[in-house]
Amino acid sequence: MITNEIRYKEYKLEGLLDSWQLYKEENSEIDYEATIIKTFQKQFSVSEDEYNGYKEKYSDIPKIKKKYTGERKKEFNVIEFYDWYTRQDQSCGYCGITQDELYELFANTDNRVLPLNDAQKRSSGTLEIERKDSQSNIYDSTNSILACPLCNNAKSNLIGEESWRNLFVNAMRNYYEKLLGKKLEKPNPSI
Repeated sequence: MITNEIRYKEYKLEGLLDSWQLYKEENSEIDYEATIIKTFQKQFSVSEDEYNGYKEKYSDIPKIKKKYTGERKKEFNVIEFYDWYTRQDQSCGYCGITQDELYELFANTDNRVLPLNDAQKRSSGTLEIERKDSQSNIYDSTNSILACPLCNNAKSNLIGEESWRNLFVNAMRNYYEKLLGKKLEKPNPSI
């Protein structure tokens, strides 16, 4: 049985709570009221407090959906992608730096460590989605990993996963520890 919470998550991920037209096309049997939210609440007997709880719990959906692009759409549906992403440790699967540590390095403040200059960079210090085996060109739950911008960029499609882990991860960890002036919070996931 689908709970209202799961239904909210799936509707939000599929855009059904964001687009009236899409909502109407997908749910033509629903008796419409003034807003999508009120319709959802009425149709599934969801109180305003319940709805607001779901909204808060799944407030990360817009941020995660921005990462659901291109090749990822071929291997994941949006719900599978969201579930995969939220199960991840929020640290680099190679060197282990956490998202919070990356924010510390990339923060847009006078104390910012990275980027090294004011030139525009592709990363704002967020974890990226990397293919472990870039030769397969598949983004799925078995071939995808969260990677920091430096590991993702340096490994790219030039170095295999095993070689990266064996030869470069410790150097990357050392570099991050030097920049942060402290040990990384998590142990090396490659060991």
